[in-house]
Amino acid sequence: MKIDGNIALPTPSNDEIHFLFRFRDLIRNTIQEHFKVLEANGSVWWGWWMRPTEDARMDVWEKLQALASESSPVRIGLFHSGDGKVYGARVSQVIQPENADSPPLLPAPAVDRELVPEYYRNSPYSRAWMRLVEIDPNPINFFNEYSFEQVPRLHNYKQEVLDKLKGKVIKSADELRGMDTTIWSVRRKRAGDPEREIVLTTGGIPGPVSWSAVNLGQDTILHITDPHFAVGKNREQHIWRLEGEDGTRPTLAEAIKEGLGDIQPGLVIVTGDLTFTGAAEEFQEAAQSLNSLAGKFNLDPDRFVVIPGNHDIVWTKNESYDEKAPVTEAPGEAMENYKAFYRQFYTHDADLRLAMGRRFLLPCGLALEICGLNSSSLATGKKFLAGMGRIEESAFAIVANALKWGKEGGLALRVLLTHHHLTLTEDLEPAEDYYRGFGIAVDAARILRLAAGYGVQLVLHGHKHRAFLWCAGVYELPELANQGQQVGDVSIIGGGSAGSSETDSDKNYFNVISVSSAGLQLSMYRSPNGGIFKPMNSWKAELDLIGTPRRLMLGPWVPE
Repeated sequence: MKIDGNIALPTPSNDEIHFLFRFRDLIRNTIQEHFKVLEANGSVWWGWWMRPTEDARMDVWEKLQALASESSPVRIGLFHSGDGKVYGARVSQVIQPENADSPPLLPAPAVDRELVPEYYRNSPYSRAWMRLVEIDPNPINFFNEYSFEQVPRLHNYKQEVLDKLKGKVIKSADELRGMDTTIWSVRRKRAGDPEREIVLTTGGIPGPVSWSAVNLGQDTILHITDPHFAVGKNREQHIWRLEGEDGTRPTLAEAIKEGLGDIQPGLVIVTGDLTFTGAAEEFQEAAQSLNSLAGKFNLDPDRFVVIPGNHDIVWTKNESYDEKAPVTEAPGEAMENYKAFYRQFYTHDADLRLAMGRRFLLPCGLALEICGLNSSSLATGKKFLAGMGRIEESAFAIVANALKWGKEGGLALRVLLTHHHLTLTEDLEPAEDYYRGFGIAVDAARILRLAAGYGVQLVLHGHKHRAFLWCAGVYELPELANQGQQVGDVSIIGGGSAGSSETDSDKNYFNVISVSSAGLQLSMYRSPNGGIFKPMNSWKAELDLIGTPRRLMLGPWVPE
């Protein structure tokens, strides 16, 4: 060992790895893009994207900076959490985080920006940088060859669990995937190192529906809907530049970031129609855009809730209308591209009904419980019932039960996500749309009654490309209830399309909802003709506790 000040530094051998860094292919093939720059220029900068729950790991960066030099580059490992492979690399220079507590985003090194892969050269996601002078083109043998040098820094784990990892052989990629960190200190395994595989799963939500609480860093929710990413002959259906395209027009993620300025969302909600035709290539563009948003706001997939829209379900019924033909559920193959997208983004399989259930803890002290439902279960045709939606009641019940929603309501802010709207959003629907359907869910009244019965205070939706705000007093059907009793009040917020070129007056939208213990603030942002997103209107609604047992109620919306 060499000693530099108070830092104990390992004496690196020619091929031994002491630091392992995690990465994913968020926008491009990460290894391939960095390798191309390295081959062309002799070195390449690699940006570090920390996880929301991670600290700056100054101990690692200080050691690495002290060791690395052009004459003696330090060998590290790069762990691809998607495919589980590890690549070797060598570091000659380090730009470490600017502070330990809340390291800011660091733009690409200005003196040699051409040494940063172009896809994130102008988008500062990184908190630190490493200059690589070597990347192995092929994966190395890592698992069962290396052990943890130090106990990984993980939150929400008991110390006795973490202590079991000290000096333990790293058996598989699953062991690393389950840890909510991006940096490990490792060493070659030694005789006597424990070899039991320990897979931790509470570092991330392992499935689409879960009661496990996720801590949010901010009280602000970003709601986007209907971005309609499109490629090929339908390319002009999406107004923004795609992540992989050249040009000066901003991408959707860049436009949202520019519009929000210093506002930092803690959660992103997407209420469907990510694509225009449901093609796999369009879902790839959608995934790249969401991952770009994740990088810009330092969020991970656990802080995204996404549901599909009718454009994300591949058409499955005849072109012509047959009034005698049964209207059935969309078959499984209609949803395969969405399921593949979901798997790529979240790294676990989608729910059978494409539903999501999540519970978040907000810094303001409130719990936020979200039930996201697929409202596109109808098998429809392009020329009839094209926009009509339907929500499976069983899916609603399954998610509500998983979230422990009792019929008496609760003390959490409960939110229902659908793609289709649950009330008409237009003052007058065109008569010619009668046979095609107006786009409202055919079971809207039933779903609103169920939502009110579960204590849902707020519904978020998209579909009509129309910014919308409503409050519905929900009553039971008179013949089914004593005196047609009121079930509750439900607020409804509709999102205008964030990215479609087919909008009213060529405008695009997103919503920002800020939560406090006193109430909610809603700001609708609008972009005319692909310009800058700016606040359009703002409202607030108070939260209050009512009834016995006590439950949380959202009051009427008042313009600010």
